[in-house]
Amino acid sequence: MKISVVDQSPIFTNTDANQAIEETLRLAEFSDSIGLNRFWVAEHHGSTSFAGCSPEILMPRLAAATKKIRIGSGGVMLMHYSPYKVAENFRLLESMFPKRIDLGLGRAPGSDPYQAGALAYGSKTTGPEFFPTKMNDLRSFLSGEISSTESFESVSVTPGLGNLPEVWLLVSSQQGAEYAAQFGLPMSLAYFINQDCLHLAEIYRKNFVPSAFSEFPRISLGVFSICAETDKRAEELASSAALWRKNSQVGKFSAFPTMEESRSQINAESVTESDNRTFVGSPTLVKDKLKPLLDKVVPEELKIITICEPFSARQESYQLINDTFNS
Repeated sequence: MKISVVDQSPIFTNTDANQAIEETLRLAEFSDSIGLNRFWVAEHHGSTSFAGCSPEILMPRLAAATKKIRIGSGGVMLMHYSPYKVAENFRLLESMFPKRIDLGLGRAPGSDPYQAGALAYGSKTTGPEFFPTKMNDLRSFLSGEISSTESFESVSVTPGLGNLPEVWLLVSSQQGAEYAAQFGLPMSLAYFINQDCLHLAEIYRKNFVPSAFSEFPRISLGVFSICAETDKRAEELASSAALWRKNSQVGKFSAFPTMEESRSQINAESVTESDNRTFVGSPTLVKDKLKPLLDKVVPEELKIITICEPFSARQESYQLINDTFNS
């Protein structure tokens, strides 16, 4: 089983956004050193919790600091942007780092309405109803085909600029799975967002149409997991994200509390029992918890989100998960 990373550049109460980005760089270097498959960075805007706001800016720094691991966006929120600009950005990245660049696309805003409005800045094509049109245009610009949008028929990406990067669609709903199948995109299934999404793998495979992006269905499964040598230690590490999630559910958005801050406010039961989106525990327990998902979805890789502190515990978690699935 291939193991990959989705890193959201989390900000803790004892750090800041600059340190969060620095830790993303260090985690990418570490992930490369232990042979993980991909390292994706997220897009969030105006967030006190996550520092990663521009994947296409962060990616070349990560790619330059690593050697083999694929570097990608998880994802670029296409609703905000010009497909032409996205195509040129990622063709340029692929030119600089051949066969190592992934363009993960998202359909969500990645922000609240105020930030979304600032990103749109007068554009009238940011609604979800425009996604199929933008995806069609992006496909044309990436592959060098003539655009199906009449006013773009004479538009072409800078000639000779890079090859086609791997393009994935982040999916947490049936409509997303249908789009992934329709456009022939590999599908990154976001279980960490929607726990009622496993059946989408069958819908996607059944309706998949081969394309320039992929000749056959490809699925990765994204989960939140914290792994440590013992279940107790993993539960302690997970208390930070559990408290943050509990606060965010009632509209209290802030930096992630440290483990010391969170342990006094949340107990182990709330970490392991009340939230079926998380996979927390020792290596054996994490693998056993994940097995029913893997049996149902049959993905080619696991994309793991791990948010905890200290930073060394995040590194150890990825190491343990990778060792468990590939020993």
